[in-house]
Amino acid sequence: MKAVRRNHEGRARARRSERVNQSEERKQRDIADHQIAAARIRDLIRGLERAVLSLNGSIDAILQGDQVRDPSDFAYPIAARTMSVRRDNIRGTIAVLSRQLADIVEAQSAP
Repeated sequence: MKAVRRNHEGRARARRSERVNQSEERKQRDIADHQIAAARIRDLIRGLERAVLSLNGSIDAILQGDQVRDPSDFAYPIAARTMSVRRDNIRGTIAVLSRQLADIVEAQSAP
């Protein structure tokens, strides 16, 4: 004959308590993960901003010795043109990362 397991009130209470604890631990891990992700994104943005500044300086240095300043002119230095495209791409990446960071910050502040 099989033993019938009954859901004793104490056992049910213990299971509910365990689920609540697991849920709280999961929330804490999610918060920590969001904080780590936000810190990494901030570091990436800072590094990319430094790269933009460096590219700006390099572009200015190339254009100092050249008479052509109009990027649409065929005589515009190819190095400056290439660096300008790279700089614009980095700025786009910064914009995307900034939006991701804003989403993470918003998710953390939500109840």
